[in-house]
Amino acid sequence: MRTFISSIEIPVGYLTPKFPSLYWPISNKSYSLAFLYDIVDIWKFTLYWCLILNGAFYGATGRIATLTHKNQPRCIMILATYITYGGIQGFIVGTVMGFLIGAVYNSGLFAMSTWIPLCCAVAQILYEVVKSYSTIGSIM
Repeated sequence: MRTFISSIEIPVGYLTPKFPSLYWPISNKSYSLAFLYDIVDIWKFTLYWCLILNGAFYGATGRIATLTHKNQPRCIMILATYITYGGIQGFIVGTVMGFLIGAVYNSGLFAMSTWIPLCCAVAQILYEVVKSYSTIGSIM
C-alpha cells in the first residue's frame, strides 16, 4: 500500500503581500495577482478586515445613538461602548473566521485570493445588520 503525502505548492520566492493587496482580477495587467498561502497570513488579513469593518459599522451606529441622546449627561459613553463592543467582536470573529477559512483552504491545497478575507468580513457585517432588525423590532 502506498502512502501519498501532499503539500501546498508555494511558489519559490513567495512573499506575503502587503495589506490590503486588493487587485481587480478581470483582465488587468497593471496589478499583479496576490494570493495567501500561509494560515497565519490568512488569519491576519481576515482579522484586519473584521476590525476595520466592525469599527466603521459600530462607530457609525454609536455616533447615531450619541446624536439621538445628546441631551443626556453621559452620551459619549454610548459611543465608547459601541466602539469597544465592535472591537471585541471584530477580534473574536476575525480570529475564528480567519483560522476556519485558512484551514479549509489549506486542507484543499488552494491558494486564497486577498479578496476572500474582505468578502468574509462583509458577510459578517451584513449578518450583524440583519440580526439587528429582529432586536429593534422586539424593542419597539
